[in-house]
Amino acid sequence: MKSKIIFSLIIFSLLFVSGCKECKVSSDCNSKARDMYSGYSTSCLDIECADNKCEISEISKCCGNKRCERDAGENECTCSTDCGECEGKGEVQIGSRTYDAQYLEYGCSTDNECKLMIDDSLINKVSLTDDKEFSYFTIEIKSSYDSPFNIDKSNFYVDIKLKDTDEDLVPPVSITNLKLIERELLIGETDVDETLSYIGDSSPMKIPVTYSMQEIEEEKRVSLVIDYTYIIRQRIDRDSEGNPLYEDKVVRDSYTKSYSSKMFFVDPE
Repeated sequence: MKSKIIFSLIIFSLLFVSGCKECKVSSDCNSKARDMYSGYSTSCLDIECADNKCEISEISKCCGNKRCERDAGENECTCSTDCGECEGKGEVQIGSRTYDAQYLEYGCSTDNECKLMIDDSLINKVSLTDDKEFSYFTIEIKSSYDSPFNIDKSNFYVDIKLKDTDEDLVPPVSITNLKLIERELLIGETDVDETLSYIGDSSPMKIPVTYSMQEIEEEKRVSLVIDYTYIIRQRIDRDSEGNPLYEDKVVRDSYTKSYSSKMFFVDPE
């Protein structure tokens, strides 16, 4: 009888010891790790089986630990698991209301930063032509620009061509300054020294845009201001035989061309 009791105690002890063992190898702890750290990547958990016990601890600065650790270089582009996806439209404030941007959306840049970007396939080239007849000459103005206009990359191009001249004009016609404005607001400006000496002469020019946008997208009704100078023969008198006498007169003037369509500006990051 006594030997049976001793045998039973041995069997119970063996079963008890066996039941206290959580693991034999580290992989036996994976299930427990998943329960304790739901949603974590196993690569962000230190899982070990030590003395038949599962020892599980979290690894910091690891993509997959449910914390967006920006000090470790994590962001929406390098670790969307922790930081969320880099997506969605930008926002434009108009008065007291906020609206989705028309063109700018968040995306991952080449340096893996989540930034407001524009799809280049949405950009179209706008080309406009206009003739302007002055008292002593006629010019053709060609304008071209991107729509929408990327404030960081796009350029506004102007090509002015001399189409006709009056007999009292003393060439050349000199273009001295170009400006883009919206009423009193200066959007871009450049000083130039371009001369149109003969009919058919043209001068292609570029106006850099220096305006600092208040919102990431803005529409503006833009005008082009052209400063120019020229010389005319002005009759001042007649000589003793009745022939007209002339003197050269320098004329400085400006012309403002208003565009009928608004320009759409965007300011990606």
